[in-house]
Amino acid sequence: MLLVLLTRVLLWASVGVLIWYILARIIPPKYLTLLGGFILILLLAASFVDPGDSTIRVIWQILSFPLSPLGAAIVFLSFALSEGTKGIKGTPAAIALSILLVFSIPIIAQWLVSGAEQSVRTAYEARAEVCGEVCRDGQIPNQGNLAEAAAIVVLGDSSDIDKAINVSDSPNEVSINTALAPRLIYAANLYDQARRRGADPFVVVTAGAGRDDSQQRNIIRDILFSNGVPLNNIRTETTGLDIRSTGLQVENLLEDAQLIADSAARRDREEGTKNDPRVVIVAPAILMSRAALTFEKMDLEVIAKPTDFYTSRFELGGSLLNKLPELLPSVDALQITTKYWNELLTSLYYFLRGWLPNFNFGWDSSIEI
Repeated sequence: MLLVLLTRVLLWASVGVLIWYILARIIPPKYLTLLGGFILILLLAASFVDPGDSTIRVIWQILSFPLSPLGAAIVFLSFALSEGTKGIKGTPAAIALSILLVFSIPIIAQWLVSGAEQSVRTAYEARAEVCGEVCRDGQIPNQGNLAEAAAIVVLGDSSDIDKAINVSDSPNEVSINTALAPRLIYAANLYDQARRRGADPFVVVTAGAGRDDSQQRNIIRDILFSNGVPLNNIRTETTGLDIRSTGLQVENLLEDAQLIADSAARRDREEGTKNDPRVVIVAPAILMSRAALTFEKMDLEVIAKPTDFYTSRFELGGSLLNKLPELLPSVDALQITTKYWNELLTSLYYFLRGWLPNFNFGWDSSIEI
């Protein structure tokens, strides 16, 4: 516990020094006044007090942009061109080019993301190898029992549906074009499995937006209802990929339905929460570890069901000729590495807030799958 606290303090100090260094390099000293610094500190503080606020989230994205691969490259290019095109500085330009090159190579993107996703695959393989086909369903160690499911939480962003609405010619085509549809169909399948085992869980989707009758929410309900989920069991939230806020909403939902005790009572029980109903999380594999650990930190028992694997299993073997295209920079590779880097920064943010149990962002073998 002391080691975790010391690590958190050191990381806080490092983040503060890094942000101040970047701001001091970007903003001229005459503009970086005490008032400006005070305002920035207030914005940063507000982002920690109310991280779910949309305005604060946008401001935080702007402030953290220099920490992304593309943002860092732009910052270094700005340094290189600070004296005009005739006085280009070679070192910052070389650093910018190196960042873009490294983070845009497909084979590096696959290596980074597959490393994060491989821990999930390894957990599934380890579970299957314990007793192979001998164990019956529910007897395999760390296998989640859907008969105990109280809620199935589908993490998604309303922008997925908004994009589908913009490119679709008719409302009927939206459910086909949205990237969230496979996740919703998988959640409906899990609901069906839970029902056949005696459970009747809520299906909570975080990609809702606007009023209860908004087009986004109706699309979510239509997809789930057409795949067998009753309308009374469907809940839509506007928390998007804000996992902490989603956890609080799910906790309140289950407490109001008297499916779990309040948080204080759960912590005080001698047997803990191991006998509590389960929360099934359906989310992209790259953020599943953070999602599951965040819910577990809130004393919610989790069954993890990852989806959206961005990369296939990473292998060093194979034909050299087939590997050559993976050495050429691409926009898709930059997008994948940016997702990985953003998830790493977000996990760091969650750890600093005390929402993750430790600094190890890998898979926790105690999480049910």
